[in-house]
Amino acid sequence: MKNRSSAEGVVISAVRPRTAAAVAGLRPGDRVLAINGHMLRDAIDFQFHGGDECLALSIERDGVRRALRLVRRAGAPLGIELEAPRAAEISTCANKCVFCFIHQLPKGMRRSLYVKDDDFRLSFLHGNYITLTDLEEAELERIVEQRLSPLYVSVHATDPALRWELLGRPRVSAEILPRLERLAKAGIRMHAQIVLCPGLNDGAHLERTVRELAPLHPHVATTAIVPVGLTRHRERLPALRTLNDDEARDLVARVAAWQREFRERLGRRFVFVGDEVYLQSGVPLPESDAYEGFPVAEDGIGLVRRFEDGVARTLRRRRLPRVPREVTLITGTLYAPRLARLAAAIGGPAARVAAVPNRFFGGTVSVAGLLTGEDIARHLATLPTLGEAVVIPAVALRDRDGVFLDDMTARQLADAIGVPVRVVEPSPGGLLAALTATTGHPGGRAARGADPAAGNTPCCGP
Repeated sequence: MKNRSSAEGVVISAVRPRTAAAVAGLRPGDRVLAINGHMLRDAIDFQFHGGDECLALSIERDGVRRALRLVRRAGAPLGIELEAPRAAEISTCANKCVFCFIHQLPKGMRRSLYVKDDDFRLSFLHGNYITLTDLEEAELERIVEQRLSPLYVSVHATDPALRWELLGRPRVSAEILPRLERLAKAGIRMHAQIVLCPGLNDGAHLERTVRELAPLHPHVATTAIVPVGLTRHRERLPALRTLNDDEARDLVARVAAWQREFRERLGRRFVFVGDEVYLQSGVPLPESDAYEGFPVAEDGIGLVRRFEDGVARTLRRRRLPRVPREVTLITGTLYAPRLARLAAAIGGPAARVAAVPNRFFGGTVSVAGLLTGEDIARHLATLPTLGEAVVIPAVALRDRDGVFLDDMTARQLADAIGVPVRVVEPSPGGLLAALTATTGHPGGRAARGADPAAGNTPCCGP
């Protein structure tokens, strides 16, 4: 069932100083109801109607409606940040996909983790994947009217019967091609995703899906094949398994063959496979140009290659003397061997990488972003020394409170292990800052203390 917002307009969370919004007198907490006479439903309407240089705003402040006029230079930003939508304002997913990760979460976690969004607005604004199954006609018309592109679409299979099974037998039609074709004819750009479940949508079914999506190129710009993720909390759910090593190697070879064909026929490689499959298979990662601009890197397609190439460029640019730091870098078991090689090349023997097993989720979950504070603390307790600090990638922390998935904070982790914890963003420059102190240059202080809010501090690995 879809949730609908009962509130009008959008709420301002921040106004940057010396911008058009600040000069106009806008404040955090103001609710913008209309722009130039157009009533606002959400952030997309705000962007759509807020592109002019002169804006007549209708706002609500402290329960009182008032009018403001905003004038800006052509191309200048407004200087406004909007509040994120509340859970009640998000269109939620009515499907019960056989591989849904949320259905594999244990009970008792905070409510926000169980929200299944299927909202075209979040797809456009943030790159969230949507199924298109229960999109209403008015919403389809709005996508076309406002040119909401690109969208990110969970396809999984183009065979209607198979897709219906994969989506948990929804009450509405699971047929995807007619909707993709309609959006393509309207000029909407899309990125398709296939969550690969061995024995279900692989083999001939995968071949069919890829070949039925290809004629929609360039409007379907890419098709990403990512492996299913399974946890140990799959209670009363369909039996699924992950790729084995031979299947991973076969999939890499198959995608490479498709890429050669599509590059010849379409001028683009079109279909890509997730980094996890390359790491599992042992096949070398493609070079950066093979990812054609990394359009879906945040979906795990080329993220490792982009990061490691960035590290190499950063090392070439930074020629100031560097003093190695004695720190421990936290990551998941999947990427740990590659991160260890990078860390050793930068920090030498002082650099340690802790490959933390994910006991909380178990199963095949092996990425840093799904590690819990308890699992990290448990693993670090087995190590003889941790150095001057433990470096945690910010992707392991969730929500504005800066907590791990098990609600432990970075400060609590620091107390538990007895050394400072640095929470840092994964970036090439950040890895260098985490592992070394650059003499005579303030950049060597980039990573700071046990501050769970330090999400903008640079740092280490995917």
